[in-house]
Amino acid sequence: MSKHKTRREFIRETCANTVLGGIFLSQIPLPPDLLPDDIETDSGLTNTLNPQSLVVDVKSRKDVMQGVTADISLVRQMMNAGITSLTGTNNPKDAWKSLFHEEERIGIKINGLGAHILAGNYQICWAIVDALKDIGVKENNIIIWDQFQHHLLSSGFTLNTSFKGVRVYATDRGGETKALDSGSSHKEYDSGYGAVRISKIWTEEVDSVINLCLLKDHGIAGVTIALKNISHGVISHPEIFHDDSCDPFIAAINSIPAIKDKIKLHVCNGILALYDGGPMPNKSHVWSNNGIMLSKDPVAMDTIGLNIIEKKRKERELSSLFNRPNLPKHIETAGRYGLGVSDLNLINHKAVLI
Repeated sequence: MSKHKTRREFIRETCANTVLGGIFLSQIPLPPDLLPDDIETDSGLTNTLNPQSLVVDVKSRKDVMQGVTADISLVRQMMNAGITSLTGTNNPKDAWKSLFHEEERIGIKINGLGAHILAGNYQICWAIVDALKDIGVKENNIIIWDQFQHHLLSSGFTLNTSFKGVRVYATDRGGETKALDSGSSHKEYDSGYGAVRISKIWTEEVDSVINLCLLKDHGIAGVTIALKNISHGVISHPEIFHDDSCDPFIAAINSIPAIKDKIKLHVCNGILALYDGGPMPNKSHVWSNNGIMLSKDPVAMDTIGLNIIEKKRKERELSSLFNRPNLPKHIETAGRYGLGVSDLNLINHKAVLI
């Protein structure tokens, strides 16, 4: 690659003859390059874009990881900067009030698979909890949860099913895969590609959901960010929805009204991220991305996240995500399902540096 050729020029040239689903990759718009010296930047198209398509990408100048633990003070600063930028408010309290009210029962759905390596879930969750408590939400009305109990434990959480404090427990309640059935709804929901049963935590115990996902490569779906954390993270038999790179199943399950209508916020833990070999991270494929993303649009978030991973793969001289059998085509499919925006020209990608 010529030293005088920009990354964007290089990607356009190398993708020009690559075909995905009958579309030349050169026709897919590239993401805006971040301007690391700017405190805050955006696409300049804010007034012409759907406000739901906003993805706030917060990066810290300082290393967020202090040894094996994320710096909670920096995490709080990043969350405050992100939530105010996302909501267009002047302070974090007003920002959270614009999304949630004090009487709500709120679930924070994490992705705990590999979170013992991709650290930060624990600190982000407690930053969110503190913010919700600050607007009057009762501690016991907040549930931090995942499919499997061991994912919560390996992420650093202490289980709590009592009537005091923030509740922390899993759909399986410690019974592993077979227990997902007993922890899921009796009612079956039509995905269009088979009936699914949804975690009772989702259907019965919370009014709204914050989706806290990870920024990861995935050996079947291509990437696993916001969309897959929901589709395969809240149902009782996710293993039967993995054919053909999980497409269109990820989009179909996310489209079920009982699922879609409760999600108010997507937060991506990108403090550490995985560029290859996922979903279970190998430390040799993890890099310090030093970021947290926030959006109301899971498709836009996944589109930006995919391009972050793609950029890192190119830096490491690995094949494009679009040159592997496990194509991340579910993101574009989700856009066609009306779940959000997958066209980079229509996504307002706001970079915030603190």
